[in-house]
Amino acid sequence: MLKKLFLGLLCLVPIIGLAGCGDMDNLSLVKNNMSEITNVYFFSDNEDLKVSLASGQREDDFKYDGKSTEKVNFALIVAQLNSCETELCKIIIDGEEKDVLLEFNYRTGKHMADLETKLTGNEKIEIVCGDLTANLVNKSKDFGVSSEQALQIGVEYLKDFIEPLCQGKNFNAEAYLRVMDVLTGQENGTLWLFSVLSNDGQIRNIIISTSEPNVLADDSADMI
Repeated sequence: MLKKLFLGLLCLVPIIGLAGCGDMDNLSLVKNNMSEITNVYFFSDNEDLKVSLASGQREDDFKYDGKSTEKVNFALIVAQLNSCETELCKIIIDGEEKDVLLEFNYRTGKHMADLETKLTGNEKIEIVCGDLTANLVNKSKDFGVSSEQALQIGVEYLKDFIEPLCQGKNFNAEAYLRVMDVLTGQENGTLWLFSVLSNDGQIRNIIISTSEPNVLADDSADMI
């Protein structure tokens, strides 16, 4: 599991200042080339129906090619259900009901669907799958490290990898900031995963705490 969570979370690194890179600073270049960034993260309050809902922006034509293209809003549902078939569930957001087909992903072993919207984090959300019902709780509102802060931490930590990819206002890579839920929604189970993929196939991944401004682990293996 992610190389045993990077060999037991092998380092603790505090955030420091941001470095410059050509005509633009590192952070601005990376922000302009985010192929996926999660800003809001919900998780179900029912242990028998484990469902996450991550929302933000991602590439419209989603490809792992080191290039960041036009962005669209997303709200990705990921559910752990006892089947390998497409499942019809119902999601209720602020009283508005919608049927959602959750397709089984054989690579992850989870059911997924994109609502193709951007959530604010203030919504009241309920999901019904079969005879199971769960409320989705906004976990990200209690994060001690926001998506913006996590991005700053990641860019500073990986500056030696990022700077050679800069050419004036161009950045020869794409970046991703996602939430990992390693303990299926239980307390302290969430972590930030920040990845930078160059257009020649090089990749760096780090894990950042959601509670303290620290890098918890670093690994150069491809985890996307």
